[in-house]
Amino acid sequence: MSSEDIKYLKNYTLFSRMDLKHLEEISELLESRSFPGGTTIFMEGEKGENVYFLKNGRVKALKSNAEGEEQILEILEAGDVFGEVVLFGIEEYPATTIAMEDVELLFLSRSKFKDYYYQNPEIGWGMLHEMAIKLRNAQSKIKNLGLRDTKGRVATLLLELYHKFGDKNKEFTLELNRQEMASILGTTRETVSRTLSEFKNEGIIDLVGNKVMIKDLEGLQRWR
Repeated sequence: MSSEDIKYLKNYTLFSRMDLKHLEEISELLESRSFPGGTTIFMEGEKGENVYFLKNGRVKALKSNAEGEEQILEILEAGDVFGEVVLFGIEEYPATTIAMEDVELLFLSRSKFKDYYYQNPEIGWGMLHEMAIKLRNAQSKIKNLGLRDTKGRVATLLLELYHKFGDKNKEFTLELNRQEMASILGTTRETVSRTLSEFKNEGIIDLVGNKVMIKDLEGLQRWR
């Protein structure tokens, strides 16, 4: 990999605490692959062989209930890591991942990482720290689903998207459709649409197509 690629690797949380030497060595272990939109990258319960690093595109991680209904756990963007639990003793992938559009990935096999880690155990602490942060974020999402009403859940999701993608004018593009939002929040598409309309009527947000403008940030935060 080029020096530019190695700098790019450091943007991934799993590698953010690594020094240049380890980044250069791990970069030699990575392979690349592309998937067209709609492709299943791996299935829940499938034996975990690789950890994936998303370079371009979007991927959704989901679980399905007994009725076949999807619960979206996370929408992954460029710079996100997924499947990393296989590096920490988990044998199977805990969720299904599907490309939402054409995606470009880097991947690292568990066996190659295992061999490298045994020779360089010092890299483990930084990676465990990043896993702990991800676990804390997951617990926060569980709290959001379990303890807040629908309006609070929608507000929290809007705030997360604003902090991730919003500009200085408090605007961002809503890349999720209403059904995807509903699946993330554990509710129905109709409820999401109604809640967004309520926020708009209350002067908290403005919606034009898929563009969202937060007009009253404090008002939205009160619903968290």
